Amino acid sequence: MTTYDYKCLGCNKIEEFQHGMNKKIDPQCIECYRSGKEYHMVKQSSCGAGIHFKGSGFYETDYKNKRS
Repeated sequence: MTTYDYKCLGCNKIEEFQHGMNKKIDPQCIECYRSGKEYHMVKQSSCGAGIHFKGSGFYETDYKNKRS
């Protein structure tokens, strides 16, 4: 399951939903529904998370063969 962010077109509230990559869903905003409006939410695009290695050297400290 993948987590996706959806934004309401009426109140701009952002909610997370979990579903498969190939599954198409049409979520509705709970807040707008409670107030009598019926606004649908659209999937937000994301760029993903990057990896950032900190320290003096990831390769040197973890994988390099040590000489005896």
